[in-house]
Amino acid sequence: MAVATAETIKTQILTGTYPENTINANNVYDYEQYDKRRRYPSCEVWTTQPESTIESKKTTETTVGFEIRYYVKNLGLRSAQIISQKDVEAEIMSVIEAMTLQDHKVVLESKVWAREQVGRFGGNFPSYIVSILRITVRQVIPSTATADGVLKFDLSESSVDSAPVADYTYSEVFDVDLIGGYRNIPEKYTSSNVPKYYAGNFEGRLICNIPVKAADLGSTGDKLNKLITLRSIGETPDVTFIYTNKTGGASPSTITETFTVKPESLQRLYRYQDTVVYRFIGVISEPSAITVT
Repeated sequence: MAVATAETIKTQILTGTYPENTINANNVYDYEQYDKRRRYPSCEVWTTQPESTIESKKTTETTVGFEIRYYVKNLGLRSAQIISQKDVEAEIMSVIEAMTLQDHKVVLESKVWAREQVGRFGGNFPSYIVSILRITVRQVIPSTATADGVLKFDLSESSVDSAPVADYTYSEVFDVDLIGGYRNIPEKYTSSNVPKYYAGNFEGRLICNIPVKAADLGSTGDKLNKLITLRSIGETPDVTFIYTNKTGGASPSTITETFTVKPESLQRLYRYQDTVVYRFIGVISEPSAITVT
C-alpha cells in the first residue's frame, strides 16, 4: 500500500511554480523548524497523524494526516502581501491535488486551508503570517483482523472440473447464513380442519459474503468465478465446504460444519467507497455434519 510521507509531499511541493521570493528549493522542509531559527519565507511539511488503522471483521480503515505550513513575515504591505500569500496557497493546493496520497479505495481526502497572523507588528518580533493546509486521507481495504469464520473448499469431497491441487480457504468470509431442514407437508383428513404434517424433502441454503482477493479468482474449480460454471457434463458442480466459527464465552470452542452445495448464484457487489464483496448462494443438498471442539 503506497502512503504519502512528509518527504514525498515536500518533493511534490517543489514541482510547483511560485511567485518570486516565496518558495524555492532552499526553504522547504519535511520537519518542523525551531521557532527562533525559522526562515521567512519558508514552508514546512508535518506528519500530524502517522498511519493509523481502525479494524472491523469486514474492513480495515487506514488514516494519515499532514500539515503544510507556509510562513512569511508580516511586512505591513496589506493587500499586496495577501495576494502573494493566496498565489502560493493556490499553487500548493494545485500540486497536492495532482499527487496520489494513498492508493486504491480512498474514501475520504480532505484538504482545508487556514490562515492566521502571529504576534503584533512592532511587538514580538517577528510578526508573521502562516497559511496551514491540513490534509487527511482515509482508505478502506479488506480486513486484516483475525477472522472468526473461515470457509474452506474441500477438494477430496468436491466434484468440479479443473480441480485444484489442494484445499482452498476463503479466509475473510462474513455474514454466513446456513439454513437447513425438512419440509412439512400438510394433509387434511375427514371431519377436521386441523391438518396433519408429514416429513418432506430436505431443503437447505448457504448464503455468504466474501471480500475478494486476487487469489480467490482464477481458472480452477475452487475459485469464486468458477463455482457457478457448469461442468463438461452439463450439470452444476458438487462443492463441499468446511466452515468453522467460534462460540461465545470466555473460553470459546470451535464449531465446524461440513456440507455440500449445488452453486446457485454469485452476486458481485461493487459498492461505492467499500471493498469488493462477492455473495455466494448455493443449495445445500443434505444435512450438515456439525462438530464442536
